Amino acid sequence: MTIQQLNYVITISETGSFNKASAILYVAQPSLTSSVKELEKELGITIFHRSGRGVTLTNDGMEFLLYARQLYQQYKS
Repeated sequence: MTIQQLNYVITISETGSFNKASAILYVAQPSLTSSVKELEKELGITIFHRSGRGVTLTNDGMEFLLYARQLYQQYKS
């Protein structure tokens, strides 16, 4: 897990879309998707429900997001 991946998850959850998040983060959408899938595999959880209309957090994803925000804030301070 990297700080960059935490930032990706936070941004995706705020925008509700991998596409919008990739534009904000200046990262290619396939790279963003790949990085999040790698993180999900590492953690053994699914963070996002993916659909044609965007993404929503799973229950595990909501729990992880709290942790991610806390860690990311500490990193930025």
